Amino acid sequence: MGHLPEREVFHMRRHIDFDKIGITDDVMFCTVLSNSEDCREFLQRILGIEIEEIVVVGTQVSMKSNFHAKGVRLDVYAKDKKGNAYDIEMQTTKMRELPLRSRYYHSEMDSYQIAAGEKYGNLKHSIVIFVCNFDLFAKNRSVYTFESICREDTEIHLQDKRKTIFININGSREDVPEELAHLLDYLKTKTPTDGFTERLEQRVLEIRRDTEWRDDYMTLEMKMDEKYEQGREQGLKEGITKGIQQGIEQGIEQGIEQGIEQGIEQGIEQGIEQGIELGIGQGLRVQIQKKLNKGKSISQIADECEESEDTIRKIISEKGISE
Repeated sequence: MGHLPEREVFHMRRHIDFDKIGITDDVMFCTVLSNSEDCREFLQRILGIEIEEIVVVGTQVSMKSNFHAKGVRLDVYAKDKKGNAYDIEMQTTKMRELPLRSRYYHSEMDSYQIAAGEKYGNLKHSIVIFVCNFDLFAKNRSVYTFESICREDTEIHLQDKRKTIFININGSREDVPEELAHLLDYLKTKTPTDGFTERLEQRVLEIRRDTEWRDDYMTLEMKMDEKYEQGREQGLKEGITKGIQQGIEQGIEQGIEQGIEQGIEQGIEQGIEQGIELGIGQGLRVQIQKKLNKGKSISQIADECEESEDTIRKIISEKGISE
């Protein structure tokens, strides 16, 4: 049997409805904004400034400042004519650690901006933008912009040239500039309402029909599936190993505790039994002594104490009772 073409294998393994892939799909978003002019307009609307020129350095750009560092992948990494760096991230999964991720993205971008031995004064502006379909801060705002300021005097800015912006496409449009509102509405509804968003939607439709892009998309999805499966299997193995280890440790602890408890219980039980025996023996000896003092015979004492004559003689002999 001959081998199926690679494209047919993809379709057999996983079906993807490309007609449903919109602008907020991570891969689609990166592809659309790989166009420098569209990326420039996108940034201008979010930042509310004029940007003379934008060069998209790359999409899904891997960054790793050194061998030991954790690698990061930036969705859309761009620079303007002045060297200022922009990272635009499409985020459709709510993650509480996004602020910490932004911190790491900034540090990696800074490492790429300045070479070893250069002055810190050469650092340009670093702007990280998360476009989210959820409200990370639950304040119903469409835009949350963060910069470093002095808590004791908010008029003092640190001027570290870092800015982090979280976009909530579902937020209130109050105080949102009209052009930005058009963009956010399009990201939320996938329905264009002005010239720029119509252009973006046209790009989406063109990309969907591109067979090469579809193949690349499916290849990427398969790789992600494989990584997920590998991670799941590894996690399962580690979970089982850890579970067995914890089970053994807990079993030993419980065994020790149970052994101590059983030992105490057994000791108490044995003590009670021995006490009873000692008490009975002591009482019997006293009775024997009294009866002997009254001049009764061993036969009489045995009958009255309901013991054998041999037992009575043994007690008298062992305990030194005088006849």
